Amino acid sequence: MIDNQENQILIMKKNLWLAAALCCGIFGFSSCSDDNSGNGGTVTVPKNIEEQFYMKYPNAKSVQWTSKDGYSVASFYTSNDSVQNKCSAWFSLADGFWDMTEYEIPYSYLPDSVRTAFESSEYAASPWVTDREVEVLERSGIETLYVISVENRTSSVEMELFYSSDGILLKEVLDDVDGDDHFEDFLPQTPTTTIGQWLDTNFPGARIIDVETENGGTEVELVYKGSVYEVLFSREHNWIYTKQEIPERQYAALPPSVLSALRNLEGFTSLNALDDVDYYKTAASGNFYCIEMETRFDDDWKVYISEEGLVIDKPALGGGDGQNVPVETEIGQWIAEKYAGAVIVGREYDDGLLEVDFLHENLKKTAYFNGAGQWVCSKWDTYYSVLPSAVLKTLQDRYASYSVERDDIEVVENASGLCYEIEMEMRGGDREVKAIIKADGTVISEKFDD
Repeated sequence: MIDNQENQILIMKKNLWLAAALCCGIFGFSSCSDDNSGNGGTVTVPKNIEEQFYMKYPNAKSVQWTSKDGYSVASFYTSNDSVQNKCSAWFSLADGFWDMTEYEIPYSYLPDSVRTAFESSEYAASPWVTDREVEVLERSGIETLYVISVENRTSSVEMELFYSSDGILLKEVLDDVDGDDHFEDFLPQTPTTTIGQWLDTNFPGARIIDVETENGGTEVELVYKGSVYEVLFSREHNWIYTKQEIPERQYAALPPSVLSALRNLEGFTSLNALDDVDYYKTAASGNFYCIEMETRFDDDWKVYISEEGLVIDKPALGGGDGQNVPVETEIGQWIAEKYAGAVIVGREYDDGLLEVDFLHENLKKTAYFNGAGQWVCSKWDTYYSVLPSAVLKTLQDRYASYSVERDDIEVVENASGLCYEIEMEMRGGDREVKAIIKADGTVISEKFDD
């Protein structure tokens, strides 16, 4: 299996506080028998788990036990001032062993590598404001995670940034989850023997960040040679794709064919305008780059470029074994109910949202879900000829002096219904506009580029 993480993690935890703050393993706690659960009942804690808990935390204070999804969870306090508020330790009912402890520390107690990485990111400057406390997820056998919460004071958007011990930004997740248990998705899991052998062969010595099983499929996130990778496997444990996040410092080192294709794009300005670059190896669609950049309308534009330097349509990522790309059960069921007959062919995280690609009624569509797994909207391309008559009338009346870019019409569906995002160019001039029009012809917004 992937090699032992502990030595690497301990090296990074050289600061004195970390010797005391490996949540509480070194602190003291008082013991307790069966305690009240969160719902007012009582929880009988298996003797072997109680013994494991008091061996790890011999002086825990105010211990309360609950049971959740195959775990006994101990909530307790520590007297050490580097750990804020209540700690939660998760013990598996299956084997009785500790899997994860969640706790908070002051921002000032972060490892130097994490603090340096964060403070050089866009989230460290206005309009973003950083929480004074940082969540720490200390986990058995895999990477410890440091979760920094930030809020955009302009838009009120909140994000959770997940860092490894050596300061690598692993995830950017929109924080739409209330409550104390939303980190339970990061409880450690062990990949199957087949997947473990594949990882050992293709990523020898990698550090596992997370393993998730969704609808029978398995997603493994890992750090390998300084880069973050996501590897997806089907229900049969067959490889579907590998996604590598290209660090910004490596943008200039992209293959010459890819850089050439980028520079020939109408909307390209410079490498500084690139927001994200991901490199995909897939079983179904070959290898390609997904590149996100700022457009002239100050929004994001994604372009897909093959290794040969060809600009291509967004590829399907479905597995070569005929299986759909796995997603969380609830999301898969929601898509199946709303879009009957849909086939999920890809998914990725971007700007804190989960994007799920699927085929429906011979169209490729994308559904967006927030950090709580709630549907935000769906989008897909459409044709000028099938626009609603009310939308066509608005185009003729309000934008008579503009020509519609007929390859740039997108349907946006949300809880309020359908609207259409349409790009247009003034005839005989250089002015361009992007309009969002409801199905009844009402103009919701428009952006001009002079």
